[in-house]
Amino acid sequence: MKITDIKLSDPVYTNVKQSTDATVVNPATRASSLVEISTDEGVTGFASLGEPQIGPEGVSLNKLLIEHMFKPLVVGEDPLDTERIWDKLYWGSVRWGRRGVTLSVIGGIDIALWDLKGKILNQPVHKLLGAHRDTVAAYGSSVSLLASEEELVEIYSGFVEVGFKMVKMKVGRRNSNEDVERVKLVRETIGPNVDLALDVNSGWSLNAAIRMAGKLEKYNIYWLEEPLPPDELDNHVKLAAEISIPIALGETHATKWEFRELMERGAVQFVQADIVRTGGVTEWVKIAAIADSYGLPMCPHATTEIAASLVAAVPNGLFVECFRFAPPPKGSSAVMDPILPKNGEISPPKQPGFGIEYDEDVLRNLRARPKPDPEELWFATKRGWQWPPYL
Repeated sequence: MKITDIKLSDPVYTNVKQSTDATVVNPATRASSLVEISTDEGVTGFASLGEPQIGPEGVSLNKLLIEHMFKPLVVGEDPLDTERIWDKLYWGSVRWGRRGVTLSVIGGIDIALWDLKGKILNQPVHKLLGAHRDTVAAYGSSVSLLASEEELVEIYSGFVEVGFKMVKMKVGRRNSNEDVERVKLVRETIGPNVDLALDVNSGWSLNAAIRMAGKLEKYNIYWLEEPLPPDELDNHVKLAAEISIPIALGETHATKWEFRELMERGAVQFVQADIVRTGGVTEWVKIAAIADSYGLPMCPHATTEIAASLVAAVPNGLFVECFRFAPPPKGSSAVMDPILPKNGEISPPKQPGFGIEYDEDVLRNLRARPKPDPEELWFATKRGWQWPPYL
């Protein structure tokens, strides 16, 4: 079997409630496309990929990379040779890639290849990777600093009511005293028996993080996520040695080399490697193996449907991040039978590949929507509350 084509679909635009974190304001319109890999035997693999569209015409960086850089490296290969293909993609773009959009596109291609591999072999991806267990813990995650106190109570009481034993909230407001009061409110809402993690989104300086950790420690914080800018490795090491709250990192880090250094130097206690941004399944499982050698758990950032398969596959898989526990409104998502948590647990699909199927009618309707102004799109982001993060 050989790969005959790789292409990126036209983008789908979805509208969500505008949110912000400490450093970035996320627009209310997000764009995503499907990576589609075809073979000479009619089997096809898919992966969803966020769209960084730029300029007044909304040029797709993903499409440019796939069509002009990566397609020639993939077509003609055996789709089961995921290690070989990943190396070709990474080293074929290393001089101008290594991180960011280029590595995310490699991640999307790799995820589609693993979906394809599962379909060829008639096995779910988590079985192909070793299937350490058939269900894993999930935690409820809220995404905005803009939520009012009333909304916080509604969100987190809702998470507890449906069975989550772990929740996460954003911190990093301009007024740090408000952060402390909001954490106190959420802790009172969820009670003492539900774990609470905090996400700073790289919004604090080292001194601010040390000061805030001292104020927040009494609320029994499970982890402090991305407290500092990602490239301040030395400061992450200093912070980990200074505070008692464990540090979670990985959303904005990439590749086994970078994660190995974070672990070697003791900068991280929970490894949150994003499956797409770090280069896909092939690279993620290597990061998981390195983390396992350090006795560290894997808790990938977002990508719930894909993460359910990977976290269940590795011995140190701990949590899957979930943003909802009920199906989205009809017509708002093209994913059929989405993978959802039940009573704080989530299970990988039993269908071949990643078990994700798309409703073509919904896709057509979503693609038919008027194209938004590029300034409204997901990657056309604005600065958040604290940038630079040295207040």
